[in-house]
Formats: sequence, C-alpha cells, structure tokens
Amino acid sequence: MFKDEARKSLLQKRQNLSQTECIKWDDLLLIQFQKFDFSNIHSIGSFYPMEKHNEPNTILLTSYIQQFITDLMIAYPVMDKTLGTMHFYEATDELVLNAMGIYEPNQNKLIPSHQIDCFLVPLLGFDLMGHRLGFGKGYYDKYFSTCQHPYQRIGISYFEPIPNIQDTHEFDVPLTHCITPWNSYEFK
Repeated sequence: MFKDEARKSLLQKRQNLSQTECIKWDDLLLIQFQKFDFSNIHSIGSFYPMEKHNEPNTILLTSYIQQFITDLMIAYPVMDKTLGTMHFYEATDELVLNAMGIYEPNQNKLIPSHQIDCFLVPLLGFDLMGHRLGFGKGYYDKYFSTCQHPYQRIGISYFEPIPNIQDTHEFDVPLTHCITPWNSYEFK
C-alpha cells in the first residue's frame, strides 16, 4: 500500500472510533506498554495526543511511568513549523497549543537528543518491517537523524500493521518497536 492511500484510510478509520472504543483501547495499550523493560531507560521522549485526530492517550502511558518508575525524565517535542524541525523539552505543567493543534511544554529545559533513551512515536499506522506512517511532515525522521546513540523508537497504534508500505524513502527511520491494543512488535 502507498503512503497517501494508507494515510487517508487509517486517518478515516481512526476518526470513526467512538470515545468508548478509544478509552478501552488506551487501557489495552497500557497493558502492552507495561510489558516493556525500562531498567536501562533514563529518559523518554513522548508526545501529547491530538484529540482532533483520536490519537492514543500517551498521557496514560507517561502517568504510569511517573507513578511506578519515578527516576525517569519525560520530555515532549516543540515544533518549529518554519524550519520543519523539533526539539524536546522537559515536561512542564504549563502547556501551549501550537498552530498545528498540538500541545507543547513550556520551553524551560531543552533535552539534547543524546540524552533521550527511548521515544514514544505518534503514527497513523506501520508495516511489518517497522516503517512508520505519520502525517507526512517528516519531523520525527529529521529529529531521529540527529540521534547518534542507541535508542528505542516505540510506535503507539490503535491498529495492527499493514503488510507493506511500498513508497518508503531512505531517510525514513523505522521503529524499533510498536504496540497496539492487542500486540507488541519488535523490529530488527
């Protein structure tokens, strides 16, 4: 399946989910998330879910981390739409809604990419090789290209993988893992 076709199909499928389905599936995602070994993880880059697109509730996942793995630092992205880049900042209680409708933390403490061990990655879908299907702006792929150390990239998806995204590019950075409400995937 090609990216544009898959993107349209999966976005429509996700927008058709009821609030009840999203809440149920978020709980199931948390169960899958709790199976990960965070013993060698010191910091996690997450994302605030876009409600208008029915994104999975990553706040539930990061709340679990904060409650049970208290020494982990959590950071969130701040996007620069003009440059098409993003940087991660330590989580704050003060949030700002950007022009794209995405919440961002107050930009108090920049966290350099080499200090983040694991990223929770937003996506619309993924394939069996770990290729991620996002909204097509390339923010995450650009950011990941700056990371020169080993780190995990965990996709968070309501849906199981599509067999193959046919039009991947050499600059697309695949996931290392992905969780769905029913399964956990690891990619080599």
